[in-house]
Amino acid sequence: MRNAALLLLSCLLLTACGTTNRKLVTQSKPVYSLAEADALPRALRIPLVNDKGYLFVAGSINGKRAGSMLFDTGSTLNIIDRGVVARMALKQIGEGKTVGIAGTEGFSWHGVDSLGIGSLDLGVDRAGSLSMYKLMRGLQRSPAGLIGSISLMPHPFTVDYQKSELIVYNRKTFVPPKDAQKVELTFYARLPAVKAKLANGKEVILIIDTGADNAVSLPMAVAEWPGILASGATGATSARGVGGDIQTLSGWLKKVDVFGYNLGGVPVTFEPQTRTPRRTDLPVGRMGGQLLKGFRLTFDARYRSLWIEFAGPVQE
Repeated sequence: MRNAALLLLSCLLLTACGTTNRKLVTQSKPVYSLAEADALPRALRIPLVNDKGYLFVAGSINGKRAGSMLFDTGSTLNIIDRGVVARMALKQIGEGKTVGIAGTEGFSWHGVDSLGIGSLDLGVDRAGSLSMYKLMRGLQRSPAGLIGSISLMPHPFTVDYQKSELIVYNRKTFVPPKDAQKVELTFYARLPAVKAKLANGKEVILIIDTGADNAVSLPMAVAEWPGILASGATGATSARGVGGDIQTLSGWLKKVDVFGYNLGGVPVTFEPQTRTPRRTDLPVGRMGGQLLKGFRLTFDARYRSLWIEFAGPVQE
Protein backbone atom coordinates (compact mmCIF):
# COMPACT_ATOMS: atom_id res chain seq x y z
CA MET A 1 0.00 0.00 0.00
CA ARG A 2 1.10 3.53 -0.71
CA ASN A 3 0.52 5.94 2.12
CA ALA A 4 -1.14 9.02 0.69
CA ALA A 5 -3.04 10.26 3.74
CA LEU A 6 -1.26 13.61 3.99
CA LEU A 7 -1.38 14.11 0.24
CA LEU A 8 -5.10 13.43 0.17
CA LEU A 9 -5.77 15.85 3.01
CA SER A 10 -3.75 18.54 1.24
CA CYS A 11 -5.69 17.88 -1.94
CA LEU A 12 -9.05 18.14 -0.18
CA LEU A 13 -8.16 21.25 1.79
CA LEU A 14 -6.66 23.09 -1.15
CA THR A 15 -9.58 22.40 -3.46
CA ALA A 16 -12.56 22.29 -1.16
CA CYS A 17 -14.40 25.14 -2.83
CA GLY A 18 -14.45 27.50 -5.75
CA THR A 19 -15.53 27.42 -9.37
CA THR A 20 -13.74 27.82 -12.65
CA ASN A 21 -14.23 30.56 -15.22
CA ARG A 22 -13.06 28.33 -18.04
CA LYS A 23 -15.65 28.08 -20.81
CA LEU A 24 -16.36 25.08 -22.98
CA VAL A 25 -16.05 25.52 -26.71
CA THR A 26 -18.98 23.64 -28.19
CA GLN A 27 -18.42 21.94 -31.52
CA SER A 28 -21.77 21.57 -33.28
CA LYS A 29 -20.77 18.69 -35.59
CA PRO A 30 -18.54 15.95 -34.12
CA VAL A 31 -15.63 14.82 -36.29
CA TYR A 32 -15.28 11.25 -34.94
CA SER A 33 -17.79 8.59 -33.94
CA LEU A 34 -17.74 5.64 -31.54
CA ALA A 35 -19.75 3.82 -34.21
CA GLU A 36 -16.51 3.84 -36.24
CA ALA A 37 -14.09 3.33 -33.33
CA ASP A 38 -11.28 2.02 -35.56
CA ALA A 39 -11.11 5.47 -37.17
CA LEU A 40 -10.46 7.26 -33.86
CA PRO A 41 -7.06 8.93 -33.47
CA ARG A 42 -4.59 7.38 -31.06
CA ALA A 43 -5.84 9.69 -28.28
CA LEU A 44 -8.84 11.98 -28.74
CA ARG A 45 -8.73 14.78 -26.16
CA ILE A 46 -12.03 16.35 -25.11
CA PRO A 47 -11.94 19.43 -22.83
CA LEU A 48 -13.80 19.33 -19.51
CA VAL A 49 -14.73 22.01 -16.99
CA ASN A 50 -14.45 21.23 -13.25
CA ASP A 51 -17.16 23.17 -11.43
CA LYS A 52 -17.49 22.54 -7.66
CA GLY A 53 -16.32 18.95 -8.08
CA TYR A 54 -18.57 18.23 -11.07
CA LEU A 55 -17.18 17.65 -14.57
CA PHE A 56 -18.89 19.22 -17.58
CA VAL A 57 -18.37 18.65 -21.29
CA ALA A 58 -19.63 20.53 -24.35
CA GLY A 59 -22.57 18.67 -25.87
CA SER A 60 -24.31 18.58 -29.23
CA ILE A 61 -27.56 16.99 -30.38
CA ASN A 62 -28.36 16.23 -34.01
CA GLY A 63 -25.43 18.36 -35.10
CA LYS A 64 -26.58 21.41 -33.11
CA ARG A 65 -24.97 22.93 -30.06
CA ALA A 66 -26.78 21.90 -26.90
CA GLY A 67 -24.67 23.46 -24.11
CA SER A 68 -22.65 21.91 -21.30
CA MET A 69 -23.48 18.42 -20.07
CA LEU A 70 -22.53 16.68 -16.83
CA PHE A 71 -20.03 13.85 -17.39
CA ASP A 72 -21.21 11.14 -15.01
CA THR A 73 -19.54 7.73 -14.73
CA GLY A 74 -22.09 6.95 -12.00
CA SER A 75 -24.94 6.79 -14.54
CA THR A 76 -25.70 4.23 -17.23
CA LEU A 77 -28.03 6.67 -18.98
CA ASN A 78 -27.48 9.56 -21.36
CA ILE A 79 -29.93 12.29 -20.34
CA ILE A 80 -31.16 15.41 -22.13
CA ASP A 81 -32.82 18.16 -20.10
CA ARG A 82 -36.57 18.43 -20.63
CA GLY A 83 -36.24 22.04 -21.71
CA VAL A 84 -33.70 21.11 -24.39
CA VAL A 85 -35.95 18.25 -25.55
CA ALA A 86 -38.80 20.73 -26.01
CA ARG A 87 -36.62 23.35 -27.72
CA MET A 88 -35.24 20.82 -30.20
CA ALA A 89 -38.61 19.10 -30.64
CA LEU A 90 -37.14 15.63 -30.03
CA LYS A 91 -39.69 12.89 -30.64
CA GLN A 92 -40.66 10.69 -27.69
CA ILE A 93 -40.20 7.01 -28.48
CA GLY A 94 -40.86 5.37 -25.11
CA GLU A 95 -40.73 5.52 -21.33
CA GLY A 96 -38.49 4.04 -18.66
CA LYS A 97 -37.48 4.08 -15.00
CA THR A 98 -34.10 4.63 -13.40
CA VAL A 99 -32.80 4.05 -9.86
CA GLY A 100 -31.11 6.90 -7.98
CA ILE A 101 -30.09 7.84 -4.45
CA ALA A 102 -33.70 8.37 -3.39
CA GLY A 103 -35.35 5.52 -5.27
CA THR A 104 -36.87 5.17 -8.73
CA GLU A 105 -37.89 7.96 -11.10
CA GLY A 106 -39.66 7.74 -14.42
CA PHE A 107 -38.30 9.32 -17.58
CA SER A 108 -39.13 9.48 -21.28
CA TRP A 109 -36.99 8.15 -24.16
CA HIS A 110 -36.38 10.47 -27.12
CA GLY A 111 -34.88 9.60 -30.48
CA VAL A 112 -31.73 11.39 -31.68
CA ASP A 113 -29.75 11.26 -34.91
CA SER A 114 -26.56 11.99 -32.98
CA LEU A 115 -25.41 12.84 -29.46
CA GLY A 116 -21.93 14.32 -29.23
CA ILE A 117 -19.38 15.50 -26.67
CA GLY A 118 -16.66 17.76 -28.01
CA SER A 119 -15.54 16.33 -31.34
CA LEU A 120 -16.91 12.82 -30.60
CA ASP A 121 -20.28 11.36 -31.62
CA LEU A 122 -21.32 8.72 -29.08
CA GLY A 123 -23.02 6.61 -31.74
CA VAL A 124 -26.39 6.36 -29.93
CA ASP A 125 -29.90 6.77 -31.31
CA ARG A 126 -31.80 7.69 -28.15
CA ALA A 127 -31.47 9.45 -24.80
CA GLY A 128 -33.60 9.78 -21.69
CA SER A 129 -35.17 13.02 -20.52
CA LEU A 130 -35.26 14.41 -16.96
CA SER A 131 -35.21 17.86 -15.39
CA MET A 132 -31.53 18.70 -14.93
CA TYR A 133 -32.48 21.76 -12.91
CA LYS A 134 -34.08 19.55 -10.25
CA LEU A 135 -31.05 17.24 -10.16
CA MET A 136 -28.40 19.96 -10.12
CA ARG A 137 -30.15 22.74 -8.21
CA GLY A 138 -27.59 24.93 -6.45
CA LEU A 139 -25.04 25.05 -9.27
CA GLN A 140 -24.45 28.29 -11.14
CA ARG A 141 -24.80 26.49 -14.48
CA SER A 142 -27.89 24.65 -15.70
CA PRO A 143 -26.70 21.57 -17.62
CA ALA A 144 -28.25 20.67 -20.97
CA GLY A 145 -28.00 17.02 -20.05
CA LEU A 146 -25.93 14.20 -18.61
CA ILE A 147 -23.49 11.83 -20.32
CA GLY A 148 -23.32 8.43 -18.63
CA SER A 149 -20.50 5.94 -18.81
CA ILE A 150 -22.37 3.30 -20.79
CA SER A 151 -21.34 4.63 -24.24
CA LEU A 152 -17.65 4.99 -23.39
CA MET A 153 -17.11 1.76 -21.44
CA PRO A 154 -16.39 -0.46 -24.48
CA HIS A 155 -13.40 1.81 -25.23
CA PRO A 156 -10.31 2.72 -23.19
CA PHE A 157 -10.55 6.25 -21.80
CA THR A 158 -8.95 8.54 -19.21
CA VAL A 159 -10.55 11.05 -16.86
CA ASP A 160 -7.93 13.65 -15.95
CA TYR A 161 -9.08 16.12 -13.29
CA GLN A 162 -5.66 17.81 -13.22
CA LYS A 163 -5.75 18.80 -16.90
CA SER A 164 -9.55 18.99 -17.10
CA GLU A 165 -9.85 16.62 -20.02
CA LEU A 166 -11.38 13.36 -21.13
CA ILE A 167 -9.21 11.21 -23.40
CA VAL A 168 -10.76 8.48 -25.56
CA TYR A 169 -8.31 6.02 -27.12
CA ASN A 170 -8.27 3.92 -30.26
CA ARG A 171 -8.16 0.37 -28.90
CA LYS A 172 -5.81 -0.78 -31.66
CA THR A 173 -3.09 1.60 -30.50
CA PHE A 174 -3.97 1.93 -26.80
CA VAL A 175 -1.04 1.60 -24.38
CA PRO A 176 -1.71 1.71 -20.60
CA PRO A 177 -0.06 4.62 -18.75
CA LYS A 178 3.48 3.87 -17.69
CA ASP A 179 4.22 3.56 -13.95
CA ALA A 180 0.52 3.79 -13.04
CA GLN A 181 -1.02 1.68 -10.26
CA LYS A 182 -3.18 -1.05 -11.82
CA VAL A 183 -6.23 -2.28 -9.90
CA GLU A 184 -9.11 -4.59 -10.75
CA LEU A 185 -12.16 -2.83 -12.15
CA THR A 186 -15.47 -4.40 -11.18
CA PHE A 187 -19.02 -3.45 -12.03
CA TYR A 188 -22.17 -2.95 -9.99
CA ALA A 189 -25.41 -2.54 -11.97
CA ARG A 190 -23.19 -1.87 -15.03
CA LEU A 191 -21.41 0.98 -13.23
CA PRO A 192 -17.60 1.01 -12.81
CA ALA A 193 -16.51 0.23 -9.27
CA VAL A 194 -13.64 -1.01 -7.11
CA LYS A 195 -13.38 -2.80 -3.79
CA ALA A 196 -12.16 -0.82 -0.79
CA LYS A 197 -11.33 -1.71 2.81
CA LEU A 198 -12.25 0.38 5.85
CA ALA A 199 -10.32 0.73 9.15
CA ASN A 200 -12.05 -2.30 10.72
CA GLY A 201 -10.85 -4.52 7.87
CA LYS A 202 -14.27 -4.92 6.27
CA GLU A 203 -14.68 -4.49 2.51
CA VAL A 204 -17.15 -2.32 0.62
CA ILE A 205 -17.78 -1.69 -3.07
CA LEU A 206 -17.33 1.91 -4.22
CA ILE A 207 -18.82 3.04 -7.53
CA ILE A 208 -16.55 5.50 -9.35
CA ASP A 209 -18.96 8.41 -9.73
CA THR A 210 -17.77 11.60 -11.43
CA GLY A 211 -21.36 12.83 -11.18
CA ALA A 212 -21.13 13.14 -7.37
CA ASP A 213 -19.36 16.02 -5.66
CA ASN A 214 -18.63 14.38 -2.29
CA ALA A 215 -15.64 12.20 -1.32
CA VAL A 216 -17.23 8.90 -0.22
CA SER A 217 -20.84 7.93 0.40
CA LEU A 218 -21.88 4.69 2.12
CA PRO A 219 -25.18 3.08 3.16
CA MET A 220 -26.58 4.34 6.45
CA ALA A 221 -26.16 0.92 8.09
CA VAL A 222 -22.37 1.15 7.72
CA ALA A 223 -22.35 4.14 10.11
CA GLU A 224 -22.98 1.62 12.90
CA TRP A 225 -19.81 -0.36 12.17
CA PRO A 226 -17.33 0.04 15.07
CA GLY A 227 -13.88 1.42 14.47
CA ILE A 228 -14.34 3.04 11.07
CA LEU A 229 -14.95 6.69 12.04
CA ALA A 230 -12.58 9.25 13.52
CA SER A 231 -15.60 10.47 15.50
CA GLY A 232 -19.32 9.74 15.52
CA ALA A 233 -21.48 10.44 12.46
CA THR A 234 -23.07 13.87 12.85
CA GLY A 235 -24.05 16.75 10.63
CA ALA A 236 -27.50 15.68 9.44
CA THR A 237 -28.33 17.29 6.10
CA SER A 238 -30.19 16.59 2.88
CA ALA A 239 -29.06 15.63 -0.61
CA ARG A 240 -30.82 15.69 -3.97
CA GLY A 241 -30.61 13.23 -6.82
CA VAL A 242 -32.62 10.90 -9.01
CA GLY A 243 -35.76 9.93 -7.11
CA GLY A 244 -35.89 13.10 -4.98
CA ASP A 245 -34.38 14.24 -1.66
CA ILE A 246 -32.81 12.14 1.09
CA GLN A 247 -31.61 12.79 4.65
CA THR A 248 -27.93 12.03 5.27
CA LEU A 249 -25.31 11.94 8.05
CA SER A 250 -21.68 12.96 7.66
CA GLY A 251 -18.39 12.14 9.34
CA TRP A 252 -14.72 11.28 8.71
CA LEU A 253 -13.40 7.82 7.95
CA LYS A 254 -10.27 6.89 9.91
CA LYS A 255 -8.90 5.36 6.73
CA VAL A 256 -9.91 3.69 3.51
CA ASP A 257 -7.66 1.47 1.40
CA VAL A 258 -8.59 2.07 -2.24
CA PHE A 259 -6.77 2.30 -5.57
CA GLY A 260 -3.73 0.77 -3.87
CA TYR A 261 -3.47 3.77 -1.53
CA ASN A 262 -4.02 3.97 2.23
CA LEU A 263 -6.02 7.19 2.60
CA GLY A 264 -6.66 8.75 6.00
CA GLY A 265 -9.17 11.34 7.18
CA VAL A 266 -11.62 10.92 4.30
CA PRO A 267 -14.98 12.76 4.47
CA VAL A 268 -17.94 10.36 4.29
CA THR A 269 -21.66 10.77 3.83
CA PHE A 270 -24.07 8.07 4.99
CA GLU A 271 -27.23 7.69 2.91
CA PRO A 272 -30.34 5.49 3.09
CA GLN A 273 -30.00 2.33 0.99
CA THR A 274 -32.20 2.43 -2.10
CA ARG A 275 -33.46 -0.54 -4.06
CA THR A 276 -30.84 -1.76 -6.51
CA PRO A 277 -31.05 -4.08 -9.52
CA ARG A 278 -28.37 -6.45 -8.24
CA ARG A 279 -27.64 -8.18 -4.93
CA THR A 280 -24.22 -8.30 -3.33
CA ASP A 281 -22.80 -9.46 0.00
CA LEU A 282 -20.85 -6.19 0.34
CA PRO A 283 -22.26 -2.71 1.07
CA VAL A 284 -22.23 -0.50 -2.00
CA GLY A 285 -21.25 3.18 -1.88
CA ARG A 286 -19.75 5.79 -4.17
CA MET A 287 -16.59 7.85 -4.63
CA GLY A 288 -17.23 11.36 -5.91
CA GLY A 289 -15.26 14.28 -7.27
CA GLN A 290 -13.94 15.46 -3.88
CA LEU A 291 -11.77 12.32 -3.73
CA LEU A 292 -11.42 11.45 -7.41
CA LYS A 293 -9.98 14.85 -8.36
CA GLY A 294 -6.71 13.86 -6.72
CA PHE A 295 -6.24 11.09 -9.30
CA ARG A 296 -5.93 10.45 -13.02
CA LEU A 297 -8.05 7.42 -13.92
CA THR A 298 -7.69 5.27 -17.06
CA PHE A 299 -10.43 2.71 -17.69
CA ASP A 300 -10.35 -0.44 -19.82
CA ALA A 301 -13.60 -2.21 -19.03
CA ARG A 302 -13.04 -5.01 -21.55
CA TYR A 303 -10.16 -6.33 -19.45
CA ARG A 304 -11.57 -5.09 -16.12
CA SER A 305 -8.54 -2.90 -15.60
CA LEU A 306 -8.17 0.52 -14.02
CA TRP A 307 -4.90 2.47 -13.93
CA ILE A 308 -4.48 5.06 -11.20
CA GLU A 309 -2.03 7.97 -11.08
CA PHE A 310 -1.91 10.33 -8.12
CA ALA A 311 -2.16 13.80 -9.60
CA GLY A 312 -2.07 16.02 -6.49
CA PRO A 313 -4.14 19.15 -5.78
CA VAL A 314 -6.36 20.49 -8.55
CA GLN A 315 -6.82 24.23 -9.02
CA GLU A 316 -10.48 24.94 -9.81
